[in-house]
Amino acid sequence: MRYNTLGIHLTNACPLTCDHCITDSSPRSRGDLSWEQIEGAVRSAATYVDGVCVTGGEPMLRPDLALATIRLTHDLGLRSSMVTSGYWARTPAKAAAVVAELVAAGLDKLAVSFDQFHLTQKTARFVGAGTLHHLLEAAAPTRMELVVQYCGTGGDEAHGIAESAAVRYGARLETAEVLPFGRGAALARRRDADMADVPTGPCGVVGRPILTPEVDFYTCCGPARGATVHSPLRLSIDSAAQAGSALAAASVDPIINSIHTRGPRALFDRLSSEARQRVSRNLRDSSMCSLCRAITDDEEAVSELRGELDREALRLVALSGVLHVAQDEEVARCHR
Repeated sequence: MRYNTLGIHLTNACPLTCDHCITDSSPRSRGDLSWEQIEGAVRSAATYVDGVCVTGGEPMLRPDLALATIRLTHDLGLRSSMVTSGYWARTPAKAAAVVAELVAAGLDKLAVSFDQFHLTQKTARFVGAGTLHHLLEAAAPTRMELVVQYCGTGGDEAHGIAESAAVRYGARLETAEVLPFGRGAALARRRDADMADVPTGPCGVVGRPILTPEVDFYTCCGPARGATVHSPLRLSIDSAAQAGSALAAASVDPIINSIHTRGPRALFDRLSSEARQRVSRNLRDSSMCSLCRAITDDEEAVSELRGELDREALRLVALSGVLHVAQDEEVARCHR
């Protein structure tokens, strides 16, 4: 398979402490990547990815590193993106100044996270409707693709603000559910987990690897964080500069390619009855990501699947390539 985007998790720190944060980021969180690590990872992975996403935590707490990563990505001919809370857009003037720096560095896509978890008492002094509007207003005249990322069930105040702002400034609104990882695990305890409710179909997120400040490397940009050492979602590296070789090895892994082309439900169906029972007990909720982690964190289940899938490895790689092309065409169609 070919990877869509390499995530560079610049820092664990963030001015916000959101209850659903998948990376446990907060003002107290520690951990940063160095420029040497970032450059090594991006250059080594450039052959295997279509783009690089600067993320965190809050990447604009490290603006020099964020801009340098975007410039390097642009120089390598890859598509660059960034995910931010937009806390820095406190005034129209500040928003315009930062957006100008991002444009000059060559940023192609700017995504701002905005949902009900950003409107709580502990985060309201940093972000709100004002920062969202300042950011989008400054970025709307540029060539950058704009996205508002909303996480939740919809129907709340934040969804209304995000939807109206996206329409007003020509941004795309992307919605996602709260996932049971990081601080979101506490929210998942309130939800039932039922295998019958887990979605079927392929997973595109497994083609979005990420490098963390701990120099852990995963083939999935969020839910894989913290995966067990034997999990196929965790890619073994001794240094950030080995990211490319790790991606090359994982690109032909039949389990990864099966998740990409068929999804974790298809893997679950190939397990023995005993393994299915064990995996079902370890579901955190009924999300696709929860099932994927329950399977790939289970060493015996992984061993079973390798025995089942190894003889299909070449076909799965071919199917993954076809799916990648189809996904690229769909993205291009949406942008026209």
